Amino acid sequence: MITSIGNPRKITKAVIPAAGKGTRLLPLTKAVPKELIPLGRRPVLEYIVDEAIESGITEILFVISEEKTAIRSHFGGSLDCVRFNYVFQTEQKGLADAVYCARDWVGDDPFAVVLGDSIISTDQSVLPFKRVLDAYETTQASGVILVQKTPRDEVSRFGIVKPKNAIAPVFEIDALVEKPMPADAPSEYAIAGRYAFSPKIFEHINRTPIGANGEYQITDSIGCMLADGAQVWCVALGENEVRRDIGTFESYFEAFRLMMNQ
Repeated sequence: MITSIGNPRKITKAVIPAAGKGTRLLPLTKAVPKELIPLGRRPVLEYIVDEAIESGITEILFVISEEKTAIRSHFGGSLDCVRFNYVFQTEQKGLADAVYCARDWVGDDPFAVVLGDSIISTDQSVLPFKRVLDAYETTQASGVILVQKTPRDEVSRFGIVKPKNAIAPVFEIDALVEKPMPADAPSEYAIAGRYAFSPKIFEHINRTPIGANGEYQITDSIGCMLADGAQVWCVALGENEVRRDIGTFESYFEAFRLMMNQ
């Protein structure tokens, strides 16, 4: 087991993509960025920042658009033990493109990606995101992905992973597919919005063609990584752990109800 002291694989940087237009939540997102709408009594991003801090992150880069400077106004330059940085994504061309905007800030360090529009509830003492960072630190993986078991009739909404061997709390994959039809899905495990990467991911993003929805998909970039022989591992959410996003009014209302009850 690799120790964290002086470990070059220890991740302390996280990128939070938050430049999307939030069109499915219009007209609400005309006035407020999707990531700042309230869940219970606090904005979505405050929960995500707290999750990052609790998992050991000390530097966060928000990828925002010129229309979302409210995020920078809200968080400023630092909070407790975390420093905030900002970069503009001038055109929204997919998650891989948003991650690529962080390349100069990341430099040669490993880093995490945390989607800015989803929260994860857990009954475990160690957060799922922290387990992702731990898996990266203690393996030779070039990427680690959080995944959630999903009903097969819903897999066409997500990126789905193909396990290399048996499925376990932490398992290796050898392929993934963006939004497959249920009959073609290689498993029922969907990507759940938390990633850890080697900085080599930027080389793979550079080679990523336009994919689903006419955008540059991070699943395709991870596929390039796998094709080059790199290891990619997954951390599976447990039975009582659930990712909830705020991409639609229905999912937003569900997440709001959850946070009000906590």
